[in-house]
Amino acid sequence: MKSKMKKRMLKLTGLGVVTVLLFVLTSYVLQYTAISSETHIRNFYREPKDSLDVAVIGCSEAYADFSPPIAYDKYGFTSYNLAFEGAPGHFYSSMLDTFVSRQKPQLVVFEVNGFLYNDDHSYKEGVVRKWIDNMKKDKLWYDLVKQEIPEDERINYYLGILKYHDNWKHPFLLAGRQYQLWENYKDDVSLMKSFGTRTTTDSKKKKTPKRVHKLCDYGIKNLTATIDHCHELGIENVLFIRTPHKDKLTPEVDEELRKLITDAGYDYENFENDENIGIDENTDFYNGDHLNVFGNEKNTIYLGKYIVDHYDIKTSHSEKVDKKWRECAEYTYKTFDVLKKKTLEDEDDQYNEFSNLSDHTLKLKKKFAKYKNKHTEGESSVKE
Repeated sequence: MKSKMKKRMLKLTGLGVVTVLLFVLTSYVLQYTAISSETHIRNFYREPKDSLDVAVIGCSEAYADFSPPIAYDKYGFTSYNLAFEGAPGHFYSSMLDTFVSRQKPQLVVFEVNGFLYNDDHSYKEGVVRKWIDNMKKDKLWYDLVKQEIPEDERINYYLGILKYHDNWKHPFLLAGRQYQLWENYKDDVSLMKSFGTRTTTDSKKKKTPKRVHKLCDYGIKNLTATIDHCHELGIENVLFIRTPHKDKLTPEVDEELRKLITDAGYDYENFENDENIGIDENTDFYNGDHLNVFGNEKNTIYLGKYIVDHYDIKTSHSEKVDKKWRECAEYTYKTFDVLKKKTLEDEDDQYNEFSNLSDHTLKLKKKFAKYKNKHTEGESSVKE
């Protein structure tokens, strides 16, 4: 009798384990926030612990305008763009917590665009899920869900399948995501350390509306909270920057940012009007807010030099880390060479760190793009 009961318990336990594994796998397969956000965030966790010298945190300007492998090649420091499209300022503290949970950065760089949003953008579900759904499911994630999500909605974050179950209706979309993730995970780390661009000097497909940037109550509140959190963590070297944009900050907003940041004891630099970078607005942007690969390389070289000139960054790493970063730099330069050619041809297509530039893959990419444009509105399956 006991033997039969034991066998039954083992079978039930096995069935339970299989059911849980299938549930987790199905949830993962059906999830679709935005493939770029997913890779930019998840690749951070693949970096060896305590191997990054500089943290770069922000919106799409971070990964479009700065290349960690090129900065490493020129100046020797390692870094990572922990950033995603439209990242709102109220997540910057959580992004910093995530970074310092695995790394000990000697400098933290924040791109200030996330503080120039308002409540209308910052709390949309699609924006929120790009960060929360792609975080590692650890205590930081659990605490953030409790902090940011109303109690009656949290179950949809704890059990992602409740939100994404309808995605089975788009099998080609999901297959495309899996293929891109497979390309992304072929190496042990991201070779470009979070990167995204478009191959054009004036995108017709990804335009940015002209806007007058304002620092509203949302921005002031969350900039102050981010500054206070840096103090709480005891971080001494913090640099807030504004990367080059066509639509520049007004002198009033620029001064307000400068005063809030410098009065708190941290540094602020607006590079929008810095002619020493060598940015040409006719050739080095892909739209009003983002540099293309030509502008990225110029801005990376300039910002990298600014960092080593103004901060005492120790650049000693293990031979294993240096070897990998040399590989990353070599790969990035080769990729940039291809993307520069495509930019001069005004291809106007999107590329990320996972993009395979072989002819066969590019043909598949175009087919996937046609399907995506036909069946979706934007990158995210969650309305923003």
